[in-house]
Amino acid sequence: MDSIKNIVSGVIGKMSSSKGGTFASVQEAWARIAQDKASRVADFKDGCITISAESSMRLVKLNLNREYLLKELQKEFPSIVKINFKVGGV
Repeated sequence: MDSIKNIVSGVIGKMSSSKGGTFASVQEAWARIAQDKASRVADFKDGCITISAESSMRLVKLNLNREYLLKELQKEFPSIVKINFKVGGV
């Protein structure tokens, strides 16, 4: 059974959209590109994607790959211009 967090995220993702794609499609792309089960898309607005990481160690790893991750996301969503990372909420 899905957790309430995943259900709410899915519903919001289906309801919300922006020029660069829906929240749900950005989540799917992040999971595929990052190949990291310990992080997820927490927010996507105004060209900025915020990623929640499970731990500070995971955050360091993601930060080291920031440029690569941004370039890969921009291939599908050119409107994404920035990635922010934060710990928690995974």
